[in-house]
Amino acid sequence: MKKHKLSIIILLFISCKIFGQTKQPNFLIILGDDINARDIGCYGAENKNTTPNIDKLASEGVLFKNMFVSEAICAPTRAELFTGLTPNNNGCNVNHAATKEGTLSIVQHLNKLGYRVGLTGKMHFRPESVYPFEIIEGFTKNANYSGTPPEDWDGVSEFINRDKNQPFCLIICSVHAHAPWNAGDSSLWDPNTIVLPKHLVDTKETREYFTEYLAEIKLFDEQVGNARNLLKKNNLDSNTALIVLDENGAGMPGGKWTTYDIGVRSACIMKWPKPYNNKFVTNAITQYCDILPTLIEAAGGEVPSNLDGKSLLPLLKENNTKHREYAYFLYNNTKEGPDYKMRAVTDGKFKLIWNKSENNLYAIRVINGFDFGYVDKMEDRHVRKMYLSWLAKAGYDEDASKIVQRYRKHPDFELYNLNDDPEEMVNLIDRQEFNAKVNELKNALMAHMKNQEDSFYTIN
Repeated sequence: MKKHKLSIIILLFISCKIFGQTKQPNFLIILGDDINARDIGCYGAENKNTTPNIDKLASEGVLFKNMFVSEAICAPTRAELFTGLTPNNNGCNVNHAATKEGTLSIVQHLNKLGYRVGLTGKMHFRPESVYPFEIIEGFTKNANYSGTPPEDWDGVSEFINRDKNQPFCLIICSVHAHAPWNAGDSSLWDPNTIVLPKHLVDTKETREYFTEYLAEIKLFDEQVGNARNLLKKNNLDSNTALIVLDENGAGMPGGKWTTYDIGVRSACIMKWPKPYNNKFVTNAITQYCDILPTLIEAAGGEVPSNLDGKSLLPLLKENNTKHREYAYFLYNNTKEGPDYKMRAVTDGKFKLIWNKSENNLYAIRVINGFDFGYVDKMEDRHVRKMYLSWLAKAGYDEDASKIVQRYRKHPDFELYNLNDDPEEMVNLIDRQEFNAKVNELKNALMAHMKNQEDSFYTIN
């Protein structure tokens, strides 16, 4: 009788192997470029018909409502995603900076577990020794591409089908919706009736460029749909974890290049195969550095203790409501204009921002660097034309003037209630009833900065 039971157990184990129940999952990450999460349908976008494929994926998988990047700039965001380390720890804490030599990335971690790891499209990371991806042709690497870039999916198809016995990790890096905003069909939205975010000045130029931006989001959504169709066509969807991210916020004033929520909050939708194929919406606080540990654990590896990220698998399996107590943010404007630094922390409801520079005057070379004598080689940048229309309106419109001043000059500290004021337009820092919350967040921020060996600040 005991031998009979043992035989059944062995047969069950063998059949599990045969039918793939213990097989390592494939990973497909589709990464957008400079998109605000709030402009995606499943995140409550007020301008409709932009992201049907992403919305469908969200209805079938896990939607993260509190996923954050640590620094809302392209290179630091990608370094955090690919290394599982925050910007100060991986070394890429300003735009265009290199990751520290010797750092292990997603490539080495998954290679050790038997994966081939490829990337197509935009790169914006270095050095190659840290990021030895297999580069797949087919998608443009040029984020500043003017017009709608061509796409060739043949390389992607070959990569995912090369060896059905070897798991793969593929990252498709889109250039949508990075400026210039002149790709796709913007006629799908009427500039006169679209809903603009409150932190943007309502001008003709803002409305026109915002419809172009929406058209680029739709192109990104179509890439998500094409990727899903390719997985299904090749019978890979049942064992592939599909992750869609929108990177940092739009490259418009008050989004990218700041610690405001519009910049650091990222869309994140995951659809997993068994046993993590759950469907729910989570408010747990998560950060980009958590994604690599998740992949390592799902692939059967042991998550290195030196990573800043924590695996999301317990959350995915059990719909845990807690993952992190706080999310932390930084911004170093050392290569994009006058020296300016920000640090910030959120508990999911309140956000504390700490600004430090001479006179707290803030500028980005590509937008308003001319205010401080900085010259940009691309004088026709769309975002600069948008900002110039703001300045013109601020000359005679009080509301426009307030938004421009909010963008250009920041107080030492800012406190926002993200539930009541998601666009962070009302600074609560001087309200005495929030003193305890301010102290709590300051203490949390200081402890984090000490842990990160971040020597930029000492709060008095």
